[in-house]
Amino acid sequence: MQTLFLIYDETFEPEISGIIERGMIVSRYTRIDDVVGARMAQAEAIGYVADRRNRLIIIVAEPPTVAKLVEDLRDLRTRKGHGLRAFVVKAETVI
Repeated sequence: MQTLFLIYDETFEPEISGIIERGMIVSRYTRIDDVVGARMAQAEAIGYVADRRNRLIIIVAEPPTVAKLVEDLRDLRTRKGHGLRAFVVKAETVI
């Protein structure tokens, strides 16, 4: 099993939902709203500056499912250019 942590600007919600729900690739996930991001260039100059509102999705799934999600998310990031980060880590224990 793998865990995909996906952080994205809330304006990406329609695209992200489409990727996750396409073909019911993921049956369940956790979404946390109102995650605050900051642009470090601004923070460095004047201190912490709240940026736009983000969302965080946590998905635990089999490696082929995560690989397909990552592929689609890379395509979206290429088109949008910013506002999306994803990290994949091994899920050693799932309860």
